[in-house]
Amino acid sequence: MIDVIIPVYNTPLEDLKRCLDSIDSQTFKDYIVYIIDDGSDEVTHKWLDNYVTDKDNFKVRHVVNGGVSKARNLGIEISNSKYFTFLDADDMVSDKFLEEAFTLIEENDLDLIVGGYREICDGKVLRVRSSLENLKIYENDTLKLFLDKLISGKVQEDNKEIGSAPLGRIYTRLYRRSVLDNLRFREDVFMSEDTLYMIELMNLVKRVGLTSLVWYDYYLNSYSISNKKLDEKVIKRNLKFIEEIYLLMKNEIDPRIKNSYKIRILKGIRPLYENVSVAEKKNILELEYVREGLLGVDLSGYKDILKEEEFLRELNLNEDINNW
Repeated sequence: MIDVIIPVYNTPLEDLKRCLDSIDSQTFKDYIVYIIDDGSDEVTHKWLDNYVTDKDNFKVRHVVNGGVSKARNLGIEISNSKYFTFLDADDMVSDKFLEEAFTLIEENDLDLIVGGYREICDGKVLRVRSSLENLKIYENDTLKLFLDKLISGKVQEDNKEIGSAPLGRIYTRLYRRSVLDNLRFREDVFMSEDTLYMIELMNLVKRVGLTSLVWYDYYLNSYSISNKKLDEKVIKRNLKFIEEIYLLMKNEIDPRIKNSYKIRILKGIRPLYENVSVAEKKNILELEYVREGLLGVDLSGYKDILKEEEFLRELNLNEDINNW
């Protein structure tokens, strides 16, 4: 009934066991786990084979390293249950995740149900991200409220019930396969590819549920991709993502959603700009999609936007734009 897709690449065995044990302990038992071993070393390869030896509903596919998006796409293609979900190999889920998510998606005829997560570092919960309501269903015109928060990362008065729920992530949620079966991850994007997946997904779904239930433990680890040093490769990957957001913004007709793309560009550029050299700052601002993406952004109505406002003032976009 539910497929769980887990890409693995040299995950420390202690973390990997914690992850897989959290699925093995589920109260809901009608599931199959597809572990995509993305070219891990021999130790990880053998450990995975040993782990699934006595578990009929855990399957391992060993492939040549091709990146997390390719691994996830393979997981989608070889699985075939009515619903599926994603789990990162160094994280874990609550033992009632599949049961509670299945109940909500079935009883409310949803295409997607999204829960919350705990952010954990050194054994301590740093913060909890979740919605403010037990269950909120978005459909028809209200899907725009969900999409605005997904893209911009900020709430307004009319969608404040979303709270800090992680809408741009791909985990802590359950997907209906019949709606999304042809959707795949971009294999040429190596930063925030999950956000692009979620944005494209919103063109396919009709009913989305958001719950305050917290299902996922997200571990901040020194070896994770999100903690990579800001070198030239990482800068290029960030800029690639921003360019993709810009292209979506260019084709967007709805004014509110178009503006949310601009805010996303602003949010992406700000930390990047603050952590590069003077020469790199100049190069970034000379990019056409950066300049155009930052022009005309409207921050009014959004909450907790102070840093973005300060950054815009620092750039003085409207004072001497012709000299960029």
